[in-house]
Amino acid sequence: MPPTRRALPLLLLLPAAALSTAPPTAALPPSSAARADTIPPDHFDVQQVAPGVYAVIRREPPGLWFDANNVFIVDDEGVIVVDGNVSPSSTREVLAALRRLTDRPVTHVVNTHWHEDHVLGNAVYREAFPGVELVAHTTTAEDLRTIGANNRRGSLQSGGSFAAQLRELERTGRNLAGAPISDEERASYRKDASLIERYLRDARDFEPVMPTITVDDRLVLRRGRRTVEILHLGAGHTRADLVVHLPAERIAITGDLVVWPVPLVGSTSFPAAFEATLRRVLELRPAIIVPGHGPVLRDDRYLRTVADLLASLRTQALAAVARGETLEQARRSVDLTPFRDRIAGDSPLRRFIFYGYVELSGVEAAYREAAARTVPR
Repeated sequence: MPPTRRALPLLLLLPAAALSTAPPTAALPPSSAARADTIPPDHFDVQQVAPGVYAVIRREPPGLWFDANNVFIVDDEGVIVVDGNVSPSSTREVLAALRRLTDRPVTHVVNTHWHEDHVLGNAVYREAFPGVELVAHTTTAEDLRTIGANNRRGSLQSGGSFAAQLRELERTGRNLAGAPISDEERASYRKDASLIERYLRDARDFEPVMPTITVDDRLVLRRGRRTVEILHLGAGHTRADLVVHLPAERIAITGDLVVWPVPLVGSTSFPAAFEATLRRVLELRPAIIVPGHGPVLRDDRYLRTVADLLASLRTQALAAVARGETLEQARRSVDLTPFRDRIAGDSPLRRFIFYGYVELSGVEAAYREAAARTVPR
């Protein structure tokens, strides 16, 4: 049963999608090797994915409110951190985990895009390391000051009531669609409410820290024998997506271009470009993919499925506009059921997330792009 519009007011403000958990049988499971050098804090695991490269993977179940994965790239010069977190307190936990690995300074923080769950922690690194360079796409500052500021106001205004709603649903045993709550949904709602409450405590008077280095297409950092490529391969999840690529190690750190178990094609996405951008990630031939949310992936099957989904979404949106359909008509005619079944399986929670972020806001973004493309100039 799809969620109602009334059940999704805050969902449409949120900038990311589901977090790490074990896949259902019907989903495409990531293959993974044994974890090494694991540090078990409350909210994440630290996994060594290559010598000197550590992925900070969130433990929380999928949901509608999120915190980002991080990566530490450690060398003789210091540490490159990929992405901040959704709140200063969350980032301080991640920094404490880094301190258990090394006392070397953080020289760079790379923000893969401007969404708050990836940037609000920048201030913590600036405070701890005053000379740190903050690296982001050229459009990041503008988007933080405009769309980001509007979204933050909406989250601050609505977040408390949404957290209370989730706790009440957990108590009464109903889900956001009005059906009996599953164990997965119960755990997810509890996690979402806790993350929202933490965000509200930390972020009410927060001002994001702007980048000191901006990237248009490519920035290369030479760190001893290691090469770190920071690439803008095209728009997708936002117009500002950066991929951190370690060519020698064959590692791609993708931010929210890749989100598991349900991809985010949300209101700030560019579906017409998203597929091509993912195909460019695949052209890097990574052996290890660290997504913005979800577990480390060690093959490209999931990325190919999401790219195929985006191709279908784009094609169907163009056809709907060519037929003269309104957005509401296109929501009914665009059929992504095979992808929903393959990605979300029979999980009510994951199907809910798929509906909100792909079938609702994703179709709207694709329709908007298709309509703009077909308007006579």
